[in-house]
Amino acid sequence: MLANKQIKKMVASYVGENKTFEQQFLSGELEVELVPQGTLAERLRAGGAGIPAFYTATGVGTLIAEGKEHREFNGRTYLLEHGIVGDFALVKAWKADPLGNLVYRKTARNFNPLAAMAGKITIAEAEEIVDIGELDPDEIHTPGIYVQRVIHGLHYEKRIERRTVLKA
Repeated sequence: MLANKQIKKMVASYVGENKTFEQQFLSGELEVELVPQGTLAERLRAGGAGIPAFYTATGVGTLIAEGKEHREFNGRTYLLEHGIVGDFALVKAWKADPLGNLVYRKTARNFNPLAAMAGKITIAEAEEIVDIGELDPDEIHTPGIYVQRVIHGLHYEKRIERRTVLKA
């Protein structure tokens, strides 16, 4: 037990190779709930859509199922998962307009739209901010109704976690 420290709780599908995370987890400062990636995406989507909980077969019979409600539908077992709504959602967009309409690039489209919807207050950092009307409505991935703040990010360093190279 840590004296005078509050334990932080985190939900993640992958934690990477972050030294700060590792130190906090090993010291007991951080509690982690590991969730399959698809389930995490659906929990965010559900939270953003106002759905408090749903059932999924993913994780049945694994450590992930421990302590969760199980229910059978049509002869198959499912786990109850709760939607996620965060006080804040921090997302990174490629382009944004001042109204908060967002466009993402490549894999940023996987979780950012869901996270933006699931935040009570969503703050978007954009590489480029364009004038109202410059974004094609058919290309907007997150409508401005979900975004409360847009900031212009600068000086992006696009790193990769670990470079591996095959010898010729």
